[in-house]
Amino acid sequence: MKRAFFVLILFAILLLTAHMVWAKVSVTLELDRLEATLSDAVQLKIHMSGARKSDAPPVIKGLDAFHVTRGGSASRVEIINGQYHSGVDFTYYLQAREKGAFKVGPASIEVDGKIYESNVATLKVTAQGTASGTASPPVFLTATLGSQKAYVEEQVPFILKLYLRVNVSDISLDLPEVGELTFRQLEKPKEYQAVFDGTSYRVLEVSYGVMPLKAGRVRIPPARMGMTVYTNQDRRARGLFDDPFFGGAFRSGRPLTVSSDPLALEVRSFPEKNKPAEFSGLVGQFAIEEKLSGSEIHVGDSVTLTVRLKGEGNVNRLPDVKMPALAHLKTYADEPVFETGPGANGPIGSKTMKWALVPEQAGEYTIPPFTINYFDPRKATYRTIRTKVMVLNVLPGESQKLITASQKEKKKDPSNHSKQAVKELGHDILPIYTSTSGLGNNGWLSSKSMGPENPYAWVVLAVPFLVYGAVFLGLRFNKKSDQAINAQRARKAAQNFMKECRKEKKDADGMIIAVRDYINDRFQLSIGSLTPADVPKLLVERGVDSRTADELRNVLEDLEGRIYTGGKATCGRTPQAIQEIIKRMEKELR
Repeated sequence: MKRAFFVLILFAILLLTAHMVWAKVSVTLELDRLEATLSDAVQLKIHMSGARKSDAPPVIKGLDAFHVTRGGSASRVEIINGQYHSGVDFTYYLQAREKGAFKVGPASIEVDGKIYESNVATLKVTAQGTASGTASPPVFLTATLGSQKAYVEEQVPFILKLYLRVNVSDISLDLPEVGELTFRQLEKPKEYQAVFDGTSYRVLEVSYGVMPLKAGRVRIPPARMGMTVYTNQDRRARGLFDDPFFGGAFRSGRPLTVSSDPLALEVRSFPEKNKPAEFSGLVGQFAIEEKLSGSEIHVGDSVTLTVRLKGEGNVNRLPDVKMPALAHLKTYADEPVFETGPGANGPIGSKTMKWALVPEQAGEYTIPPFTINYFDPRKATYRTIRTKVMVLNVLPGESQKLITASQKEKKKDPSNHSKQAVKELGHDILPIYTSTSGLGNNGWLSSKSMGPENPYAWVVLAVPFLVYGAVFLGLRFNKKSDQAINAQRARKAAQNFMKECRKEKKDADGMIIAVRDYINDRFQLSIGSLTPADVPKLLVERGVDSRTADELRNVLEDLEGRIYTGGKATCGRTPQAIQEIIKRMEKELR
């Protein structure tokens, strides 16, 4: 009995000791290297011991100079020398934005309401090494401009090439943010094989058009591409799912961000010499076409005049040509039709304008040429294009011919003016009342039959008014109901958008759809497809400040660019930026 009691006491002491070991919490910060280059992804691990979970994720100081990617967390339980230890490891990947020596840490973790801090580590970051004299890098990014000089609003190709010798996934693109430049994707990304410095690479190429907005020297910061890289260097823990049979589907990768070199663009102003007075800022190569649906018509008929401007350049500045006023010729203009799309060296587009011409009298009408001025950056000169002179021959109308013919017949046959006696040809099928017998005392139209004593007479008289009142009230009610529903949707549009953003993490395509739904609800529209180019005009016409509209367009263009990078279209910090823009729009619309 004493022996059993002694064993129980010893077991209780062991349990208490184990509990005390678990209760001792410590936090350690560890870097997998202390020196790195701008292209390296450094692994940061936060080891928490003595607890199985924390109240919140770690808070790490000193990460402002890095791109940070979270790698996940893992719990562990260890028995060392008969003692139980539990803990959690948090993994992060850091990539420096610039050169220098940076202090990372301390990391703070809250456990049961108490905060524990880690040590501090120093990471030295140097410039990216070159390939000369060393092995070629497995991943790198280049950026080139089609020309080092350009005129204001001249489109310049901006080509990004991602060179790969390893497998990657989840590619995302961050374009440079420059206020004096706009970026527009020219074509879909393409993939091919190429040789660089004697080494074969798989190349992903993305083409953009850069349009400078004002003169001067513009510095273009580096573009960045983020991705997950898979390598076969670490084979210490090779397992079943690392077998090539599974295609590497269960391998874990490491995040990596590569940057291109910065570029510079010299932007020139338009020359003042020989500058046309009517120059509107149109830059590129353009042509004009004209067509008259008929050269000869009659008075009262119509003919369609079509003028089409087309070309390559800043096509958003294609002007609306105006039809000159011509005597005795009525003109009815259609809404201009503007079409645009990507081209090999920039956006291409056209604007088609049509007029219906209706002559009021016979004769010959001369339509003067339409004139357009633009600047040709290839020749560095102003050019003028114009339509041909068109002639419309108008003949007398058919109505005038009939009047002339009838007047001639009357002169030939004067008997046409003499009156003729009326002949009775027969009776109608239904009886015709030829007397007032129906108005007698017993007639069907008598006051006795249709008098106030007859309730049916009142019903007959009241029915039209009742029907009219019911229809009027019904239409009025439906109109008010539709207006109330639309007004309610407009009031809740921003609130619904914020809820949608907080509900789940959206990709770039989902965020564009959410913005489209917000605009539809806010302004009672039914847009099926929303492009960034349509946003400024649509919002400014409804009272939004032009700077806010342009800012939303830029964010949507960034999201659109992420969709076409070939990988996962992540949003980054874009949802917060859009939410701030939406809040600003709501204030401007009040």
